[in-house]
Amino acid sequence: MSIDVLNAYAGIGGNRHLWPSDWNVTAVEIDERVAAEYARRYPNDTVIVGDAHAYVLERAHRFDATWASPPCPSHSRLAKVVASRYGRELQPDPRLWEEIAHLRELGGRYVVENVHVYYEPPIAPDVVTPRHWYWTSNPPLMLTAVHGTNILRPDTRAEDYATAYGLPPLERGTVPDIRKAMRNAVVPAEGLEIAAAAFAGF
Repeated sequence: MSIDVLNAYAGIGGNRHLWPSDWNVTAVEIDERVAAEYARRYPNDTVIVGDAHAYVLERAHRFDATWASPPCPSHSRLAKVVASRYGRELQPDPRLWEEIAHLRELGGRYVVENVHVYYEPPIAPDVVTPRHWYWTSNPPLMLTAVHGTNILRPDTRAEDYATAYGLPPLERGTVPDIRKAMRNAVVPAEGLEIAAAAFAGF
């Protein structure tokens, strides 16, 4: 099934790792070094270094399907706890909700992934897993149990994330922060099951 997929906020491509080889993927990632690592891992994808939020709003309609993983720090429960310890206010980035609303309005096939937010979400998630919330055009009826979610602690090493996720490890120096890059990745099995359900029908 050949489809054109936009992979926004692509990171190192954990969500994309098990996608079918005949999907034509365009990845957008703002960090040049992370984008270079993605391109090394998935040489057949088109990789664009740029603002994924603007790309989703302006060009998602040109694709058969969209996956978006906007930054999570302003929505994270852990970040809220840390901010509170230092007496700081944490304001959720509204672009997450803008993208979900935009993709819903387009009426196409989409997945938006983020963390479990610390506040009442303006749009309820369609799928909840131990690590993530997903908003999707077509949720899977059931998800296979994902290996490795029990090791996800703040002090987990990058190598352990890679092993648990089933991803190739990151070499030192390839990205600015290998632990952050690996921690932010979507477990590939989850990325495949969510995307396959959402993008079905072509």
